[in-house]
Amino acid sequence: MERAYTLQGVLNQYLVQHQGRVRLPVHYLKAFDHLSTCRTAALGGHSQYCEQGHLTGVWYNSCRHRFCPQCRSMATEQWLVSTKEILLNCAHHHVIFTMPSELNELWRFNKGLLNNLLFKAAQETLKQFAKDRRYLGAMAGILCALHSWGRNLSIHPHIHAVISHGGIDSGGVWVMPKKKVLFPQKPVMMVFRGKLLSMIKAVVSTGQYALPPAKRASEVSNLLNKLGRQAWVVHFCPRYEHAQGVAKYLSRYVKSGPFKNRQLKRVGENEVRFSYYSHRHKKTEFMSLPLDVFVHRLLEHVPEPGKPMVRYSGLYNSAARKRLNKARESLGQEAVSERQVLDWQVFLSQKGGLPQCRMCGSGIGDRGEVVAKKMKV
Repeated sequence: MERAYTLQGVLNQYLVQHQGRVRLPVHYLKAFDHLSTCRTAALGGHSQYCEQGHLTGVWYNSCRHRFCPQCRSMATEQWLVSTKEILLNCAHHHVIFTMPSELNELWRFNKGLLNNLLFKAAQETLKQFAKDRRYLGAMAGILCALHSWGRNLSIHPHIHAVISHGGIDSGGVWVMPKKKVLFPQKPVMMVFRGKLLSMIKAVVSTGQYALPPAKRASEVSNLLNKLGRQAWVVHFCPRYEHAQGVAKYLSRYVKSGPFKNRQLKRVGENEVRFSYYSHRHKKTEFMSLPLDVFVHRLLEHVPEPGKPMVRYSGLYNSAARKRLNKARESLGQEAVSERQVLDWQVFLSQKGGLPQCRMCGSGIGDRGEVVAKKMKV
């Protein structure tokens, strides 16, 4: 039988090798601490009882960190349920806005800043084309998710944008795109490129950014000017008849980070071998990295505190709920109700059924008690 490796085991092995002396940014250290202790005695535990009050088990607590691949299944499902609640019942387009790799070094030292600008440039570009009467002339629903990684954990900041095929005009009427293609690809690329470069240049001119080592401000400015003359990657996927599939794809990473335990194939004393799907070659490939390189690659993608990785605009923005409901009415959908909270019993039932009490056979209830913070194993 193939051995089951875990990301938690990799992190703990790294910690042992460095004897606890790990110097990293604070939010990296917090993520490291959460992931390496998730569902262990270090986080304490809770007891669970059946509906008749019988003790059915004691479980270790989860870390609930949004980068953890081990304990975020329910959070992922909750996000998917909440997102599906607002999606319009119409065709959607999936557009991927990619930041040029030449900016990766600048991104590494200004992650929060450049991630915000990447979101802003992508959203403003789509809203600008949606408002243009030559294409739509209406407010569309837009959902954007940021991924900073490639499948092999390389630096690859890009935005996955989902936009509705239609929108509500100023008169409250649902309108469809004027042309067969929602927006022309090259003009979208040019506008996105111009917006992002303009935003970065504005930041550079005020000095509100961290300059990478051995880089001069003039070199950064020259690079930005050079990139303004190059074609960028803005990819339009084939139109989807609904947005459910794209939302499900995005949900895999929104709440649990870029790496799954099943990708680990071998963990040696100083090497980690893992699998990933290569978009370039359209097949599963394998990569081996030194242990410390793998851990640092992983931690580079930990989101900064308070920085959401998914943002909604247009009709999908919470401030546009009345216009969204008008659009839903036009499409034969009910108005958006209050946010549904996924019950853990329902979640377990969907995943194979609730466990039964061995003493009386009744279902597990909702009664839990927190036990000692430090549990003896």
